Amino acid sequence: MMTWEKNHKTGPNNNPEYHEAVISIGTAAEKVGISVSALRKYESEGLLIFQRTKGGRRLLSQADIRRIDIIRGLINRLGLNFEGIRRLLAILPCWKMKPCTEEERDACPAYLDSVQPCWMLKDSTCAKVGIDCRECNVYRYGAYFTEDIKTLLHSG
Repeated sequence: MMTWEKNHKTGPNNNPEYHEAVISIGTAAEKVGISVSALRKYESEGLLIFQRTKGGRRLLSQADIRRIDIIRGLINRLGLNFEGIRRLLAILPCWKMKPCTEEERDACPAYLDSVQPCWMLKDSTCAKVGIDCRECNVYRYGAYFTEDIKTLLHSG
């Protein structure tokens, strides 16, 4: 059982190379056994954020590959659809994963919204100050807690 308190400093894998986006969308699709169009759908549904080259080419990291595996598990093992996964990600307690004051939290649309995860909200507190969602612990590690979200919600 994974809890945020035990893993927030290193996460499941905090090696910089693990998070470096160098894998093309075609190679990633091959690795995980789904189509490129399915990966694009994950992106359009807000479940995955691609790194983009200056030319617009989509790249992923090993961490993204793991995230895709988690999403596929939520679909195949738990029977969730995209809306269910999005809502599950939206209720992640980001204030436990990323320090913010109670005042910041209470004013943040991501805290108040139960339909979309924070990285989909253009007016979230983080977006307003230019935080890159791909670098944020909420996006990076939140999916790891989706199957055991009760533990995360009730911890600390």
